[in-house]
Amino acid sequence: MSSNSLPIVGICAWSGTGKTTLITELIPLLRAQGLRLAVIKHAHHQIELDQPGKDTFRFRTAGAEQVILASAQSRAVMFEQHEVVEASLRAALELVNDQQIDLILVEGFKHETLPKIEIHRPSLGHPLLFPHDSQIIALASDLPLDLPSPVRVTQLDLKQPSLIVQFILERIVGRSTQNTTELRTTPSCADAREPSSLSLAEAQARILAAITPIKTVIKQSLRLALGQVLAEAVISPLDVPAHTNAAMDGYAIAAADLPLNALKTLPIAGSAFAGHAFAATCPPGACIRIMTGAPMPAGTDTVVMQEHTETTAEGWVRIGTGHQFGQNVRHQGEDITQGQTVLTAGRRLSPADLGLLASLGIAEVKVYRAPRVAFFSTGDELRSIGEPLEAGCVYDSNRYTLFGMLKNLGLDVVDLGVVADQPAALQAAFKMAADSADVVITSGGVSVGEADYTKTILDQLGEISFWKIAIKPGRPLAFGQLGETLFFGLPGNPVAVMVTFQQIVQPALLYLAGETAYQPFVIPARTTQRLKKKPGRTEFLRAIYEPAPDGSLTVHTTGAQGSGILMSMSRANCYIILDEDNAGVEAGAWVKVQPFRL
Repeated sequence: MSSNSLPIVGICAWSGTGKTTLITELIPLLRAQGLRLAVIKHAHHQIELDQPGKDTFRFRTAGAEQVILASAQSRAVMFEQHEVVEASLRAALELVNDQQIDLILVEGFKHETLPKIEIHRPSLGHPLLFPHDSQIIALASDLPLDLPSPVRVTQLDLKQPSLIVQFILERIVGRSTQNTTELRTTPSCADAREPSSLSLAEAQARILAAITPIKTVIKQSLRLALGQVLAEAVISPLDVPAHTNAAMDGYAIAAADLPLNALKTLPIAGSAFAGHAFAATCPPGACIRIMTGAPMPAGTDTVVMQEHTETTAEGWVRIGTGHQFGQNVRHQGEDITQGQTVLTAGRRLSPADLGLLASLGIAEVKVYRAPRVAFFSTGDELRSIGEPLEAGCVYDSNRYTLFGMLKNLGLDVVDLGVVADQPAALQAAFKMAADSADVVITSGGVSVGEADYTKTILDQLGEISFWKIAIKPGRPLAFGQLGETLFFGLPGNPVAVMVTFQQIVQPALLYLAGETAYQPFVIPARTTQRLKKKPGRTEFLRAIYEPAPDGSLTVHTTGAQGSGILMSMSRANCYIILDEDNAGVEAGAWVKVQPFRL
């Protein structure tokens, strides 16, 4: 793939309209959708990436044509252009590493040929670039525009960057969303969503933008490294297989001795076993009895499966025709070659990865220190298992679901129990948690107006924002920092806790842990029932997906979807995801399904 074939979109406008501001808002939202981005900016003045006195500045001013600055995290290349030639987009695209990029955003270059989104603010008094530029496919404005009919361009709300991201995903990247209404000049989901609430993508982007991944590197033995994130790439110290060997039980033979037109009988000159090679050279016209994994004896290059032979009374072996040179042989380095990168930095280690590392003789790896997460539940009505259950009280289930979800991520987990709705107890719990962990998670008491002293305590200890998020279940959420410690305040309802954790907290924790490739796994399935919904929020329905007779997948809900019905979550194996602007679907329609486990 060349850079010219990557999805690309330009952001164009008059100077001072806010191109850079919009791109800065779009980047975290697009990144939250799993896209790797390159940004190209057109500058009309000399580029200064370094300051006088720095080494690279001195190299350039001394006359170097190119200066390359390289560190473990970044690379920068500065070219000197002696002839004054206007920069072209084509030249800039040649510098893009297209193997690591999914989408290119371009600021400026308004006279180049590429699809563009024009930013327009009527208050600034600039004329529209559209319709004089046929490459403009959308207008992003802070006010509705009265355009002449027929309108051949999509209007986008500049104050709703998540909708611009949706447009880019569908129109530029080609990532279609199932069962969503087409973008209109006045988006229905923006009208339906509660004005003070955030979209799911906006909440995810804000949180990721506030997190700095943990970069403390430790050495960990393989058994303890499961679920941890690699801090550096793993390079194979040897070839796999380490020697050319038999892929089947049978007889090793030279291809020149294979029968051509009739059966052939050969003497057996010896045997080779895995771990016990045949040390001599196979004589011409003979064969070696060989077992799977045994090194190929010198003088042989082909293995005939035992099932395709028969032995004679004299102890020789009879071989038929139809065999080929090199069959049933695994060559040295066929799987992995010495010096090859087998696992990249930023990968969370799976059981298969541990087996791969063990096969290379690697006993320990460098990983990032796992984040330490302290969590507790709040509420006077909550009781721990084993305590008597008075009237009006319930057993605390949230800590157990949080514990399970946190342990599945390979994190260091600290359970602080149930904390009563009392100022002194809450303040002590928050301080203890913040002093001992990288992240604090609570459940309950995050709705605006609930437990005012909880909000007062959090404001005293750090910077906390209380959000309404346009999702169901799980609308209320608190996020911020208690000193240097991240804080997530989740709803109290059990199912809402799980949904907000999986959709919002889990991506943040994995990013904090150093994982670079996490994306929720989503697959299409046909719903067997009608699903009612109003636009304005993303809904996660507990459901069961299963194979249909034709091999496709069908899905149906587990019944009532109340936020407190844990049985429906226990029975489910997936979520049905109905996007924010979805207005419901009929039975038989395709929907997005997010499995719980793979």
